[in-house]
Amino acid sequence: MSVESTIKAVLEGDATLLATATGGVWSFDETGHMGISRTLTPTAFDSTGVIKPCVLVAQRNANPGLTVPDDASQVMDVRQVVECYCYSDASFATIATMKDRVYALLHAQRLTGPVRVDWAGDFRGPRDLDLDAWVERSDYLCVYVRSV
Repeated sequence: MSVESTIKAVLEGDATLLATATGGVWSFDETGHMGISRTLTPTAFDSTGVIKPCVLVAQRNANPGLTVPDDASQVMDVRQVVECYCYSDASFATIATMKDRVYALLHAQRLTGPVRVDWAGDFRGPRDLDLDAWVERSDYLCVYVRSV
């Protein structure tokens, strides 16, 4: 199971987040490089084509942490950033609600794996003109051990 799918499962399993993120929680594995779209993720939109509040989870490449190397056993710590994009047509208040809940679910938590997750910063992007929606991103640093 990837870190992306682990985090998506945590977010999808939270009724409080889903009460706000009525368009669902999506992963890059599901959407591909096109991301949220009316064609690939139609349930993220209402009947008039307006995007519902939703979250997209995407992982970056894994990188060595170089803190816990064990050459003989081929064990190493790994650092991987996971991006959580929050979309909303309505307002930044809706996005803030989703971001706060994602933070509560992920920051300083140990998830299946075991994966240690810590908040690593936010990015307020411009309006997504293709989706006609506001979008903000929160990054989470995930640390885990890779072995053979």
